Amino acid sequence: MRKVSSTEVHMETGPIGKTLLAFTLPVLLCQLLQMLYNITDCLVVGRFVGDTGLASVGIAGLILSVIVNFFIGFSSGISVIISQQFGAYRYDKVRSAIGTVVALGLITGLVLTTAGLLSAEQLLKWLNCPADVLPAAVQFMTIAVLGLTPQLIYNIGNAVLRALGNTRTALYLLTASTILNLVLDVFFVAGLGWGMAGAATATVISQLLLGGLIIHKLGTLHPDYRLTLQRLRLNFADLNDIVAMSIPAGMQALFMSISSLIIQISINAFGASAAAGMTIFAKLEGFLYYPSFAYGIALTGFVGQNYGAGRWERIHEAKRLSMWVAVLVTVPLSLIFTAFAEPLLSGFTEDAATLHNAVTAILWVLPLYVLYSVNQVYLGLLKGLGNTTFPMICTLVCYAVFRVLWCESLFPVWWDMRVVYSSYSVSFVLMFFMLSVRYRQVFHEKCAGIPVLKELKAQ
Repeated sequence: MRKVSSTEVHMETGPIGKTLLAFTLPVLLCQLLQMLYNITDCLVVGRFVGDTGLASVGIAGLILSVIVNFFIGFSSGISVIISQQFGAYRYDKVRSAIGTVVALGLITGLVLTTAGLLSAEQLLKWLNCPADVLPAAVQFMTIAVLGLTPQLIYNIGNAVLRALGNTRTALYLLTASTILNLVLDVFFVAGLGWGMAGAATATVISQLLLGGLIIHKLGTLHPDYRLTLQRLRLNFADLNDIVAMSIPAGMQALFMSISSLIIQISINAFGASAAAGMTIFAKLEGFLYYPSFAYGIALTGFVGQNYGAGRWERIHEAKRLSMWVAVLVTVPLSLIFTAFAEPLLSGFTEDAATLHNAVTAILWVLPLYVLYSVNQVYLGLLKGLGNTTFPMICTLVCYAVFRVLWCESLFPVWWDMRVVYSSYSVSFVLMFFMLSVRYRQVFHEKCAGIPVLKELKAQ
């Protein structure tokens, strides 16, 4: 590794395993903190507002996640462009991309915030939100949407920093924001008795802090590519490249969210306990989901820089190491969570029906969760190589199409929540086969004609 400044790092040299670990660990901790961020709301609301409040956080959160996940995916495409240009030492391209994507984030965030304020109740009704949950969900969403713009800016800024080899700053900033969210959650909900409004207000204030700090950090980067007011503008000369790379990545995340929203309609038909159970399941699943997702994100930046530098042998070795990490981390945790599902989940609720639904979800989904982790490695590799279109198609087929068709086909003959749970596991298998075949094709196409890598094509 070679440092450009105290925070930005070139990763096309140095020990691969050590470099990947140093780059991934802060991203992993960021994802775990993000999970804690969400768990805080659920714990406080679940204990002081009740299961109706818990269900409203989960349902309203799904709608907000559609927007946020699109921009997380979109910004990952930006991370690919910046990391490749950074690895090739084209700092003028890095500078232009940073200014363009931040400006785009500000404009889009304001538009989506306005749209969310105007359509919150209608969107929740479209999700078939239970009548007893709807008022609290509308209240939570109407306030929480005000934090949308700073949240988008944070995710964009985080993607930029990752592309530059800096994964620590986002961790520090998110830590401060998470602590503030926890303190404000307890103060507003438990102390002042504000209920759902208190939880949403705490989230918005914490996100405003997060967005402001990430903008400040982008303004303190290396002089060749730091963000300034003069550089904060849409550069239409670069916009085509950004859109071509980032829209498929954003659509990939969007398809995942849309499939969850569509399936949520069926889940809500089973009542508040089913919706609350899935909300709780997601919190425990997060201990597997976020590390796997984080590793894929970190791998994208590593591969992007090495692709820009032409270091194909390092990409191949990174893939081999990453597969081992995915298996050795996910399998033991899946077994532990499955064996101790009930005591681990009982801290979220005292309702027996809610707990039963959450435990059943664990038993049906986690046994094959290792394939989700392996799939994230393939997704990170493909996007780092500049291929964001196939991950989008694969996600569309496996999540937005397959899961929905699976549920719609089986519900008429088996009206049970286990239909939903099984759709997740089977989709992991389908995606694994699609991604493994496509990655092998892309890698061989990219390194074709490079003598040093001929032996890799046979592996």
